[in-house]
Amino acid sequence: MDDVKCKQMLDRFLTFYDQASQTPLHKRYELWTDQYAFPYTPPGYQQGQLAKEMIEYAWNRYEQVYDKIQYFDIGPLEVNGYVESIKQILHCTSPVRMTVMFFVGTFETDPFIMEKNQHYTLCFPVELTSSRTRLIQELTRVVHCSQSGLAPSHTRTLGQLIFQEGMAAHTTEEVLEESGMIDFPLCWEQEKCSREPNRVMMNIQPHLHRTDYEALYSFTKGTGASGFEKEANYTGYLIVEHLLEQGRPLYDLARIQNTEVDAIVERSLFSLMNQAYLTQPQE
Repeated sequence: MDDVKCKQMLDRFLTFYDQASQTPLHKRYELWTDQYAFPYTPPGYQQGQLAKEMIEYAWNRYEQVYDKIQYFDIGPLEVNGYVESIKQILHCTSPVRMTVMFFVGTFETDPFIMEKNQHYTLCFPVELTSSRTRLIQELTRVVHCSQSGLAPSHTRTLGQLIFQEGMAAHTTEEVLEESGMIDFPLCWEQEKCSREPNRVMMNIQPHLHRTDYEALYSFTKGTGASGFEKEANYTGYLIVEHLLEQGRPLYDLARIQNTEVDAIVERSLFSLMNQAYLTQPQE
């Protein structure tokens, strides 16, 4: 039986924000520690960096999302429904043990997942746009990790990250389609990385076995080897799409164990780069 719980730090954030709005800037960090004190450090952050960025860089944007935070309405029933849909699509029969922690980040803070003793903690910043689509993607990562043995965060190879991104994107598309949910669509047409798929895949290939945070960051949020953002995300989408077209359904791909992923990603990349039908560079 699944064990999926939801916790939130949104009330604590609003208490902090309301008080800090009436407080001089130099005293806000003390209030942050007293009233909010988000207990986890996101991957790539230094100790205290989240508080600094919230107070110094993101502060003027919170007023725009105050109501969204105050009336955030994704709760345990909805989360459990998404998990059940994901498990059905991936044919996952093993129980999922997870806590979803809703918090407020900096508008640049990505969701992140931690694992301890096969229990996953998904930390999800609610100020993000298209919250439900992003949440389903993150829940898919947890279900996929619990089934495949893949690591959820920075201990994985770039090849494994690429595969996870593709699995999350395609599974989310199925969940959205089955539920008839109207939310921000997963669309690559507006992403610059989609203009030169062959070059993106060719340049990412030598980095597949890297595990350093700099590589994982540069190929997702930063600019990768081809100079675009989200190169790993896009490459993962193309690889999983290719495997689906080869007749391997998502539930079959979800069973691929962590030790096999890098080889499958590498073979798929070479196969894709040898196909001439991919979108040509645009002016």
